[in-house]
Amino acid sequence: MRDLDRKRIKQIAGRLLPVFVFCLAAAAVYQVLSDISPRQLLSELEKLSGSRLLLAALCAICSYLVLSGYDWSALRYLKQRVPYKTIALATFCGCAVANSLGFNIISGGSVRYRIYASAGLGIFDVARITVFGMVAFGACIAVIAGAALAVYPDMFSGFFRISPRVLRAIGLSTLGLFSVLLILAFARRDPMRVGPWTFKLPSGRITLAQLAISVTDILAAGGCLYILLPEANIPFLGFLVVYAVGIVAGMASHVPGGLGVFEGVILLTFHSTVSPESLAAGLLAYRAVYNLAPLLIAIGILTVRELAERRAIEGAE
Repeated sequence: MRDLDRKRIKQIAGRLLPVFVFCLAAAAVYQVLSDISPRQLLSELEKLSGSRLLLAALCAICSYLVLSGYDWSALRYLKQRVPYKTIALATFCGCAVANSLGFNIISGGSVRYRIYASAGLGIFDVARITVFGMVAFGACIAVIAGAALAVYPDMFSGFFRISPRVLRAIGLSTLGLFSVLLILAFARRDPMRVGPWTFKLPSGRITLAQLAISVTDILAAGGCLYILLPEANIPFLGFLVVYAVGIVAGMASHVPGGLGVFEGVILLTFHSTVSPESLAAGLLAYRAVYNLAPLLIAIGILTVRELAERRAIEGAE
């Protein structure tokens, strides 16, 4: 009975945690935006020029195009051959859904499986593809954070309350650790063992390709929001670190799309540098360009695809 009670408590806690995190994030966002009127927000949205919106949309398109590289690298690592058209379709639809609904392995993974199944991949193959992409994304964030700490330690010193020298040392150490892993990827062929886990590193070529893909993805996705924010004295590399932290925080919170959590990180970090109403307008436009528009397109593609498959089955009968 006690084991059942503990299990039930864990299940309830797991369901309530995202709600609790969302409430905390919403409270933080409300605190920053409490003095903003709807009229001010609308005025800031109207200031966004068509050229900035177009450039942001191009960055979003670039990001979603590059996302197919995650699955391409994972399939090379797993030694599976799938037509690129299928990879691009599965990646775009899976990421568009996961970016808005959260729970990447479940939401994005299920969409990927629905498409990859027609190419002969199983559910475990799709799960490994999804995990590979998440690990690659995390490694890329570590590299960008290390570079930012090494180049702009003063920018983060006040936030972390750590001296610039220590932050620069942390950044250089992070880059050094990744360099060691890259060397091992080129030099080591045998599986590695870390505690109870045994895994094989991707080849050096796949690792370099994935790093280039991940960096391009984050540059394009972060650039989409950066373009929509008013001009401010924020180095782009430093901004990317905060952007990446917001993305990771949103994913870890299990709140759908990281809604409120991502915004909270951006608002709390930059509200003293950029006016809150301008930040809010930029974040709203970013959600529309990077999340809502791709989600609607993905839903349309999946709907047409499902209808076509049903008609083909009915025709065969």
